[in-house]
Amino acid sequence: MSTEMVAQILSRLERRTADRLLAHLNKHQSELARAVRDKMVLFEDLYRLDDRGLQALLRELPTEILIIALQGASMAMVTRCCQNLSQQAGEDLRSNLIMTVHPNHKVESARKVMLDVARTLDHQGILILPSRANNHKILY
Repeated sequence: MSTEMVAQILSRLERRTADRLLAHLNKHQSELARAVRDKMVLFEDLYRLDDRGLQALLRELPTEILIIALQGASMAMVTRCCQNLSQQAGEDLRSNLIMTVHPNHKVESARKVMLDVARTLDHQGILILPSRANNHKILY
């Protein structure tokens, strides 16, 4: 069974159950648990955060991480982020995205930081991460 399939199955479970299963998996195979957790919510899924949740996430991120993470993101994602910042911060973000180019490994690293912050805020009850279960079919 692939990590993608396990992530999809866990995404369909009640949150506490999924957390318990991941904790158990983490005790025995931490790398596998991390790979599954990473596939449960992807960077693109952050687009579906509600405005309040997205604002909380953006407040917690250093500007430089946000700029790097949004490089190469969809225009819809960039627009959503800019709309949930102050007008000046949104304009600054757009101009920085136009003027800077970062290597792919830096972009992926920044996106991982963004996801880690989102997961932390989710566990603290500050935001609710969107479930991938409603957007993907499980193929057996």
